[in-house]
Amino acid sequence: MKCFFSFEPDEYQKNFGDSWRSVMADGAQPWPYLNEALTKFQDPAEADKLLKIQRELDETKIILHKTIDSVLARGEKLDSLVEKSSDLSTASQMFYKQAKRTNQCCTIL
Repeated sequence: MKCFFSFEPDEYQKNFGDSWRSVMADGAQPWPYLNEALTKFQDPAEADKLLKIQRELDETKIILHKTIDSVLARGEKLDSLVEKSSDLSTASQMFYKQAKRTNQCCTIL
């Protein structure tokens, strides 16, 4: 079975053996994986892949909400432009009809 920090159980036995049995006081044993593990696990998202994926999904969801909001705002602007275009078209038709009536009395020689 492989240990979480990729440290084989037998490797400790090879490196340190039964030296712990004869120790009378606390001592410091060098463990190169400790600093790496402490650095890695300062950010839980780096240690837990599910948490990292959840964080990425949350960020994507926020971006999608912003995109949908901007699309809806754009749709409202387009509706406003269509309405203004319709009003302009109606006004230009009225102007054309009135100009035609006004010009009927005049003849060009």
